[in-house]
Amino acid sequence: MRLKQVSLTAAISVVAGLTTATVGLTGTAAWADSTAALPLSHYAHLLVDTAHQHLFFSQGAGSTGIVVTDLAGNPVTTLTGEQGATGLALSPDGGTLYAALADGDAVAAIDTATLTESARYGTGTGSGPVSVAVAGGKVWYGGTVDGRGAVGSVDPAAAEPVATPQSVLANWPDAPQLATGGGVLAAEELSTNTTDVATFDVSSGTATAMTHLGVSGGSSTGFQVTGDGKKVLLADSSDVALRAYRTADMAMANPSVYYTGGIPSGPNSLTLDTDGTIAVGSTEGSAPGVYLYAGSQLAENYVKLPAGTLAPDGLMWGGDGGTLYGVTQDSSGAYTLNVLSAPKLTDTQLALGFSGYAVPTRPYTLTGSLTTKGFVPAGAKLQVTRDGTELPDATVGADGTFSISDTRADEGTNIYQVSYAGDEAHRPATVSRRLDVARLSTTIDYPAVSSATPHSVVFTGTLWSSMLGDTFPEGAVVQVSRTNEETQETVRLPSVTVGPATSTYTVTDAPGTAGRFTYHLTYAGDALHQPSSGEPSLIVSPYTPTLTLKPPTTATRGAALTFGGTLGDAPYPAGETVTVSRTDAAHTSTPVTWTVPVGTDGKITVKDTPSIGGANTYKVDYPGDAAHQAATASSTVQVSRAATAVSVTSNESTYTYGATATVTAHLGTTYNSRTVSIYATPAGGKKTLVKTAAVDSKGNLKATYKLTHNTTFTASFAGDYRYAPATATRAVHDQVGIAEKLGGYYTSTKYGTVTYRVYHHTVKPQVTGTVTPDKSGQCLRFQAQEYYNRAWHTLTTSSCFSLATGSVGATSLSLTNAVNQKFRVRTEYVASAKDTTNVSTWGGWLYLTVRN
Repeated sequence: MRLKQVSLTAAISVVAGLTTATVGLTGTAAWADSTAALPLSHYAHLLVDTAHQHLFFSQGAGSTGIVVTDLAGNPVTTLTGEQGATGLALSPDGGTLYAALADGDAVAAIDTATLTESARYGTGTGSGPVSVAVAGGKVWYGGTVDGRGAVGSVDPAAAEPVATPQSVLANWPDAPQLATGGGVLAAEELSTNTTDVATFDVSSGTATAMTHLGVSGGSSTGFQVTGDGKKVLLADSSDVALRAYRTADMAMANPSVYYTGGIPSGPNSLTLDTDGTIAVGSTEGSAPGVYLYAGSQLAENYVKLPAGTLAPDGLMWGGDGGTLYGVTQDSSGAYTLNVLSAPKLTDTQLALGFSGYAVPTRPYTLTGSLTTKGFVPAGAKLQVTRDGTELPDATVGADGTFSISDTRADEGTNIYQVSYAGDEAHRPATVSRRLDVARLSTTIDYPAVSSATPHSVVFTGTLWSSMLGDTFPEGAVVQVSRTNEETQETVRLPSVTVGPATSTYTVTDAPGTAGRFTYHLTYAGDALHQPSSGEPSLIVSPYTPTLTLKPPTTATRGAALTFGGTLGDAPYPAGETVTVSRTDAAHTSTPVTWTVPVGTDGKITVKDTPSIGGANTYKVDYPGDAAHQAATASSTVQVSRAATAVSVTSNESTYTYGATATVTAHLGTTYNSRTVSIYATPAGGKKTLVKTAAVDSKGNLKATYKLTHNTTFTASFAGDYRYAPATATRAVHDQVGIAEKLGGYYTSTKYGTVTYRVYHHTVKPQVTGTVTPDKSGQCLRFQAQEYYNRAWHTLTTSSCFSLATGSVGATSLSLTNAVNQKFRVRTEYVASAKDTTNVSTWGGWLYLTVRN
């Protein structure tokens, strides 16, 4: 059973974490300290021999030589006859280079001092070893036996060293890659769908199996065991991160992933330094290069390599504890050696900013920050210059911030530069910023106008500074002039003082006439403030006086009436007048008019003797003058009128349903109107005009109205010049319409002139009553009588039957000993207290007799 270590959920989490993992890496370290072209046709593996100042480059299957250069990449020699040299490893003493010869079915031993082959150990025909590692006093190689992956070993100290397969992995189709560390040997086999890893304890020189699991999909191109032998690291170019597993059981280690940029990142190379520093190469994504980790999951440094792609398994640390070597390949296929002398130094970034305003003669402060991976070098000194002139050093605080205080006497542009020299753990950094020292800009805003009349223009404005909270010096003024836009005459006005606490000013003026005026406002500026100006325009309108009248609410017809009024915004020129008009019942379209003088104080007095009663409306119109707009006001006085009598009667008090009522209105004494209106208001309905006309010589007006509901009749006199309006009402009742029917009879007969329905003695006569208008839910009663002793006698009166939908009620009669007897039946609608529209009503009699 294979154990797949990366689930879909985990993969999504990795994607989501990439942004966080790369934060702060945009400010990269220096490019490679040196580069050199490599004479390689192919590349397989790199090995660093610091003691002899050599680099060894194998070129894989199909090649015949190992290229040797110095530590700068300059060619030294090519070791020929090394067929298909692929994996490389050094002996613990550095004296022997071991090479897995994929095409030679052997492991070659090369003297690193003389650069000559000292021994060759055959691994068997067709074994094709591709990797080699040294651990537990033996040289381990990864090859095949009978077409299956195998791990073998050679004891170079034996009298006659022989390559012996130690563990054949029958389910592996290819030769494994090997890695060692801390007495642990790890073997990796790459198939199409998964990466299989097996681990062995080889500290005794014999391989003892520890675990064997499938750990990921894809193709691993970087494979290492940590120096303590506890972890296996896999760089899979199809993954988004370097992954770590425990050698004991191949479960995810802690930490388990090391991110290498965005998606896809393609980690394809891996090397571990003796101090545990991990260097992992990324070939794809937004930032291909080398990421360095020193113990956490967050990259502590990032190096962007020159143009080209990092070759698979193309990284290796030098033995000096600091130098990193990398092999890249460009688009043409050419290989380049990249030498990074100090990649472990942590990048630093300097930022320098300024908020606010730099003003001549006033101190200002620039603020900045120094950021880096790991600890901040608190207390470090930063060199500061302004336009090349040295200023006092700035000190880095515990949070990485610093500040620079300065003052400039004059306006101008200044270039500030801050430099950090770096230390044993941090790279140097420099930042520059341009800063303009200038007077503060000012603005005269559009003022708030509180008065704009010919004799009083008042507005208040604010002189603003571009710096919030800034104030102007004591005695600062705004120059003011006024231009009449109609005459183009400009008048200089007194300057106004700017309040030092509020920065406001107030302009007071009296142009003396109406029109459009432009006020020119100018601030000359000072040592800290630039000049500014504004030109608000406003309309000065004539006064809009308020005209108030104080008449009485009532007056007596034919008696003298006097009331006063006032025009505001005095004074007024002598000789001005207002026009008074009176509208009354006799003068609705052509009011009575006259003029009244206006006092200089705006007072007026209205005198009149009203001859028409009712509403008399007095309207006063002032035409206006050069300084005042027109004004008007009106008030109504109720002038007394005499009372007259109105009455209304009807020919009945209660009517059958649908009957026509005759209504008579009577009007008493009046002056010049004899018109009366008669209205009908049915219960639950709207008031409707029935008739309007003049009464006859007796003072009467008749009208007819068809009733369907209880109705109130109203007679109304609208009033005339001398008599007031009057009304009277008369309420009448209306019955319902009842349609009755007998059912179930088989013939009819007559007694005298009365028709009787004839029933068999076995039939129960059906009686139905239908009420109009609709009274569904209301009460309907039935009454039955029998004729005997030459008179009708009541047999029964039923209780209420609730009228059904359609306003219908029905019952059946049970007639006992009824043969040859005469009967009659009728219905009654009984109005409830809730029915105000009609009154209770009896229907007509229905006659019946019974026979055998």
